Amino acid sequence: MSVTPTPLRTPGEPGGPGETEPSGGAESYEEAEAYGEAGKSGQAESSGQAESSGEAGRSGQAESPGEAGKSGAAGPGRAATSAARPDPGRRPGLARRIARGVRLWYGRAVVTASVVWLVYAVVRWLISGRLHWSIMLDVVPPLILLGAPLLLLVASAAACGRRRPVAAAVSGAALALALVTGSGLNWPALWREPGPVPAGALRVVSLNTQYWAMATGSDRLIALLKSRNADVYLLQEHVGWTPGLGEDGYWPLEDDAELRRAFPGYHQARRGELLTLSRYPIVAQRPVGPGPELTFGKRPDFGQVFAREKVLRTDIAVGGRVLSTYNVHITVPLALDNLNPFTDFDHDSYLRRKHAWREAEFEGLKRDVAANTHPTVIAGDFNATAAMRSLDELRSVARDATPANPSFLPLSWKFASLGEFGEDELFNRDLPFFRVDWAFTDGPTTLHRYDLLPTDGISEHRMQELRLSL
Repeated sequence: MSVTPTPLRTPGEPGGPGETEPSGGAESYEEAEAYGEAGKSGQAESSGQAESSGEAGRSGQAESPGEAGKSGAAGPGRAATSAARPDPGRRPGLARRIARGVRLWYGRAVVTASVVWLVYAVVRWLISGRLHWSIMLDVVPPLILLGAPLLLLVASAAACGRRRPVAAAVSGAALALALVTGSGLNWPALWREPGPVPAGALRVVSLNTQYWAMATGSDRLIALLKSRNADVYLLQEHVGWTPGLGEDGYWPLEDDAELRRAFPGYHQARRGELLTLSRYPIVAQRPVGPGPELTFGKRPDFGQVFAREKVLRTDIAVGGRVLSTYNVHITVPLALDNLNPFTDFDHDSYLRRKHAWREAEFEGLKRDVAANTHPTVIAGDFNATAAMRSLDELRSVARDATPANPSFLPLSWKFASLGEFGEDELFNRDLPFFRVDWAFTDGPTTLHRYDLLPTDGISEHRMQELRLSL
């Protein structure tokens, strides 16, 4: 029985040993997503290859040694290269399919997270300070507003295929938005060195005393204040407070005689929780803003005065000129103990009231500063971060002191409560997480230096110190 030999395909001919794989053999990430279809076609191709393999085996038996030699001499390198390439029709192994699936879902997760964060960042910026419930979006510290999109931008590098540039673009946009809309970064600190403070420059100190150092005792607080030897002290929360009673737990401190002994020769101005001490004579003092009478009537009690007297202006005579100081403690936008959603507490009315009070206090301060012709220093606890737009109006009439600070990321407040959160290890640390304490100047003043100084655990706030000349 004779066998007709099958013609041997030479290298370079279709199907020959030297033929290169089609470009489709390099699987893209998009093809990896559809590997199921590839597997089906691979099975069909495998059966066809098996049949052709049998034919090739029979023809190989009839192949002469000379022809085999010619085939081998035609290009062993190409044949080896072709054999090393993966077969495009083969179904990927289990480990490879799992890896593809993980990278696929990882890319989708990064893109989704980036889009969600960008939407949050845009909405937060658009409504910040405009709506009474916007504070629920504004409570995120600027450090997280910067860190979250930066982390997503780094994570996008591990995404596959077309998802990588999409995730990078979206997270990059969120990062850029955070940088230009209140990151809290003090860019001038990178190139500006605070110069020497000239002799005779005023020293103004501002501090939220945290209920007059209730946790550590007033003796330590007074010693800390005296160590700065300031010309003017702008002090907030000069008040007693009973934990657990919330807004009803404040009571006045009757310590005028003690203050005169601790700061001999200083002049006092006080209203509600606000206390101003001045080495120079006080020529005028008055509250700024709506005041408690508009809210509670003609005879407000101390708690009501504490709630509504949030800016105290004191004019002092310095070397024949008048310096206006504004002692500020803007209403806190919300308290954590009022956020429990499983109570009958009216959260909407609470947030609406807080928002209205804050707006009135900022507006009253802005109007008074804009109409003031004296050199001006404004400092205190504004209960607003760099990302909140509440400070925008004040910045339009006064100069932010931040550029005179040597820190690239000035921070002033860490979460620490006298109540149930006091021992929390995550938040109760030496370094602050937020900045809510601010200082501004206006008029013919020169600010030489602005520092945020630690208070050694006496207060959860850092002390603000300004050195300026009139």
